[in-house]
Amino acid sequence: MWLFATYKVSLPQPILVKTESEQPVVISVNLKGWDSEMKLVPNARLGRIKPPTGRGWYYPVSQMEITVTRDGRLGDEMVHGEAAKVMVERLVVFLQFKMWNSLFDAIDKYERFYSDSDSAMSEDEKAKLLPIEPQLDLVADYEQQNMHDYMSEFFSRPLSQALLHDAARSIEHKRSRRACLELTMACETALGMRLESAGQVKAGMGDVFKNQFSQQYEEIVCLFQARDAIKQSGNGLFRFIAAAQKQEIAEQLTRWRAAVECLAEWLNAMNKGLQEAQ
Repeated sequence: MWLFATYKVSLPQPILVKTESEQPVVISVNLKGWDSEMKLVPNARLGRIKPPTGRGWYYPVSQMEITVTRDGRLGDEMVHGEAAKVMVERLVVFLQFKMWNSLFDAIDKYERFYSDSDSAMSEDEKAKLLPIEPQLDLVADYEQQNMHDYMSEFFSRPLSQALLHDAARSIEHKRSRRACLELTMACETALGMRLESAGQVKAGMGDVFKNQFSQQYEEIVCLFQARDAIKQSGNGLFRFIAAAQKQEIAEQLTRWRAAVECLAEWLNAMNKGLQEAQ
């Protein structure tokens, strides 16, 4: 069972983010089993800034969006909102270090800031950081009412179609983590079984579908491999997603959605054929 939610984030005062364009900056981080994808929206109206001691251009950012995901089997130490807030607060700390330091120095300071060891950052150093309290609002305009999880008794064709609809919306808004989970859930609901790994999905689809739709079969296997990769815990360091990679991810998700739709339609046709034969 997978858990996920998307939040709009507002900062009471802008934080400067290094970027050469006005396009949203996408960052990912995995922390304590929670995987998050954050979209930072530069405020072009305020103009770009070049700090005296920094290199490159910076834009002020006061609006963000974050999608948090987690494999429910790992336990649930934090609820979605708490996890999202922790991720955003950590990001704000890291961005402040990154603005005045090289990348490696920023990473070092960030790790010491959250360290409990003797090498932890002093209180005087911590006091130099600007305290920012993010405000989070749940995005609930999906067909499934921002469903965090689902149970096996809800497996049905209407649910599969609803999840495919939600996945299309997520792809449109560049919410790739969420789209990936919605597509795997749509596949599971179409098959009527929970698929805990990419290996299980091969057996779930069966050889008949594989032989008739080999390309779609391979795409769905890749989709579940991508979902399984979300489980891998990281060290809490942020990773910036390049524009070319964002485009590649969107194209990949679109192919995966078409493959899951093909499977769902094929299963529906097979079920209708069986019912008419009875």
